[in-house]
Amino acid sequence: MTMFDRCLSALRLSRLRVRPACALALLALTAVNPHRAEAADETAAAGLAVLYEEDTSNPTGRRLTGSVVWHTDTIKSAGAAAETFVVGDVDVPGRLKLTLTLKRNTDRTLPASHVFELTFVPVPGFVGHHVNSVPGMLTKVDQQTRGTPLAGLAVKVTDNVFMVGLSNVDADRERNLTLLRERPWIDIPIVDGIQHRAILAIEKGETGQSAFAAAMTAWGQN
Repeated sequence: MTMFDRCLSALRLSRLRVRPACALALLALTAVNPHRAEAADETAAAGLAVLYEEDTSNPTGRRLTGSVVWHTDTIKSAGAAAETFVVGDVDVPGRLKLTLTLKRNTDRTLPASHVFELTFVPVPGFVGHHVNSVPGMLTKVDQQTRGTPLAGLAVKVTDNVFMVGLSNVDADRERNLTLLRERPWIDIPIVDGIQHRAILAIEKGETGQSAFAAAMTAWGQN
């Protein structure tokens, strides 16, 4: 079994049985709470990002290195206090860019504690044309170890744009927060437009750890 099979197998075993209404609510959230992230501070220390592409001749895949810059931002909706969220800007040269955000869910109609938004931008050299599927997300203790899935539901908004709603069940919520707080790496498995599989591994590093800690403190979840 390759690293790609192991990753997808772990996600399948952990996937929640979520009603279709939850997926529809996640999609509706993009209309009422649009993403707004300012450019990251160019002086911030960049962490490591690694894209592992499936290669039939190599069970560990093809490895391409990139970078990630983490920071926090705020968004203010009418009649509500400013809300802090985490932003990660990923760049894997010759393949893709990704803007990742993590927000606390404040919509009581949505059965999710937090929501990841993933916006991929493929660049020339990405033979898969677009990102077609994101099965879920995982966290891990280092670059090489097998990841632990976050409990939640991944929803495709359109090609290259996805939302991952994290479970609001008490035990799942506490476990997810612990994983996000303590694990230094995040894995995002992807399937491209021609069904090639890859895993994007993103390091939090000191800047990412600080961004997650600041957001969780603002949410009263530290």
